[in-house]
Amino acid sequence: MLRSTLIRTAIAGVAVLGLAGCGGGGDQLGGNDAGSSPAPSKVTSITVGSADFSESQLLAEIYGQALAAKGIEVKKKPNIGNRETYMAAIKDGSVDLLPEYTGAALHYFKKDATETEDQATYDALKGSLPSGLEVLEKSPAADEDTIVVTKATADKYNLKSLADLKPVAKDLAAGGSSEFKVRDAGLKGLKEKYGVEFGKEYKTLDAGGPLSLKALLDNQIQVSNFFTTQALIKDNNLVMLEDPENILPPNNVVPLIRTDHKSDDVVSVLNAVSAKLTTEGLTEMVKRIDVGKESADAVAKDWLSKNPLA
Repeated sequence: MLRSTLIRTAIAGVAVLGLAGCGGGGDQLGGNDAGSSPAPSKVTSITVGSADFSESQLLAEIYGQALAAKGIEVKKKPNIGNRETYMAAIKDGSVDLLPEYTGAALHYFKKDATETEDQATYDALKGSLPSGLEVLEKSPAADEDTIVVTKATADKYNLKSLADLKPVAKDLAAGGSSEFKVRDAGLKGLKEKYGVEFGKEYKTLDAGGPLSLKALLDNQIQVSNFFTTQALIKDNNLVMLEDPENILPPNNVVPLIRTDHKSDDVVSVLNAVSAKLTTEGLTEMVKRIDVGKESADAVAKDWLSKNPLA
């Protein structure tokens, strides 16, 4: 769920709880049941995890600090890895709570999902989760996948839409994360929906990170996957290609939680957080981390001080 100096992976190795990529992939965990324990009346301890990019780490830090402020013991497991890895962790109970993205999570659990609207995607996600996992209220804040080229590449090949890539793809190289190579919100979707097949070898780099950005700006690759809350897109004058076939799903931020940790007080806190998050605010906070080099926990603490929860 298949997105200058703003780099999502800049703090991926920092052991702080701050937590987007996104994209589909299917349940590869060999099972589809996280357990069926009922929601408890009260939760005293919860383990919050995150993916391996700074926005996910930030969101998890916000969740954790907000819950800790209500007297809940919070344990942190940041920087778990990609979607396949952190989904395994929440299904086996290693973590109880994760920030997720509606469209990316939906395509993970339901590979043939076709929803393209925010609410329909959220509703489909709720109906696709295995027993023992639930999502709480989605946030208006969203972070979409986007497929980008440099201004020079867009001008050279007259690229405005992903469909424009088809006649010129034989001359281009794509690069990015290993997930972008195989997910519907990536090369798989480009081939199936747009008939795009790149003529040059795919370069496995990182998820919207410094390696992908450098390769793009150095013209080692011409097409890559970034995320719409990344300031690096504007800062580097990158061109986001339009997606008329909707291979890039809507991705509202949403808490994914184990049912056995979904008490009323936990739900109340996390829904309040989701209601106050905005796309603009998320973009600015991620920039503070990736560009300003502030820690995720400090940025989360500042946001909570300015956005008190009822």
